Amino acid sequence: MTYTVIARCPRTGRLGIGSASYTLAIGAHCDGAVRPNVGATMTQGAPLPRNNRLAVNSLAQGSTPRLALSILEQNDSHYAYRQIAIVDREGSAVSHTGARVRPVCGQRMGDGYVALGSMLAGVNVLDALVAEFESDAQADLEDRLLRALEAGRDAGGLQGSHGPLQERSVALVVWGTQDYSDIDLRVDLQDGAIAQLRRMYADYKPTAAYYEERA
Repeated sequence: MTYTVIARCPRTGRLGIGSASYTLAIGAHCDGAVRPNVGATMTQGAPLPRNNRLAVNSLAQGSTPRLALSILEQNDSHYAYRQIAIVDREGSAVSHTGARVRPVCGQRMGDGYVALGSMLAGVNVLDALVAEFESDAQADLEDRLLRALEAGRDAGGLQGSHGPLQERSVALVVWGTQDYSDIDLRVDLQDGAIAQLRRMYADYKPTAAYYEERA
């Protein structure tokens, strides 16, 4: 009951995650998922907390995304319940959707990004995520990720056995060259979480450079 885009910006090398979910506090599952000049990852479906650091540490030690994914598989007896995406600092990407992930589920990969989701209204949600993310490669990574989440929502978003599900939590995390994040915004439990994040972002984005310079 989550859809996510993880990506590397080819212009700047920045790495980020945009994720929206029916479950609460999806941002908690982004903990340790991005490391500057190393890569980004996400495990969802049935999240496994240790996966983020295991995958990123594997990349930092020189593993390719595919090798990092195989390491996750070897350390997980419930691998079939996971959706996993990994992108490295060169934009190489890999993804996995296990046979036990709840439908409608799927994944899409492109140059430097992965989009994946479970309990979707349809595979068109993934298509909308990708189309919007690819629509303006010159935009800041955080703008591309947030617009992709909005496009996924507008294409039908999430759906359970009894009908549509609201996105109740959302996270937007982007790292640049520093050892702290450029953007780290989240809504943990609120219907219409993506719209709320957009309102937060509209206030935060114009001040981000000011507060960086002030510090």
